[in-house]
Amino acid sequence: MLGQASNPMLSQAEQGIESKVDSKMKSAFDKVVHAGLTIMYSPNLQDEMKKNLANTKDFAEAAGKGASRLISNLYMQSKKAKQVQDVAVPACMIFAFEYLDLAEKSGRVQVTPDLISKTTQAVADSVLPMFGMTQDKIQEMMRKKAQTQKPQGIIAGARGA
Repeated sequence: MLGQASNPMLSQAEQGIESKVDSKMKSAFDKVVHAGLTIMYSPNLQDEMKKNLANTKDFAEAAGKGASRLISNLYMQSKKAKQVQDVAVPACMIFAFEYLDLAEKSGRVQVTPDLISKTTQAVADSVLPMFGMTQDKIQEMMRKKAQTQKPQGIIAGARGA
């Protein structure tokens, strides 16, 4: 298991994220996640985390922003290493889900599929702009990808596409 998430939905989501990390980036991902979780679960931060959890109203937003601050710190500590940038989004997802797990363990929130979905969006909204990814750039990339993919399915196969 990656982190310490005890909630089955979060644990499954973390495993799904890890499984999608490119094998070439797996080592960098593991190092970044380990460094981030070491910081998150350090005894020095426990009081601050408890205080943050007690004052949090929007757990998805708090998880997204907290995860992006953590990855930003790790990125700066790495002297802006490309490997950290390359794994920033999946690593942030792990950090955000770990925060949700802590919140649930503290009795402050119940993790639901909707909360996981909102947290995923909050992470994307917080992290992608840090690395220059605007909504326009993302949409353009998706358009280009759609244009380069061959049509799939029975009809496309019959046409020889």
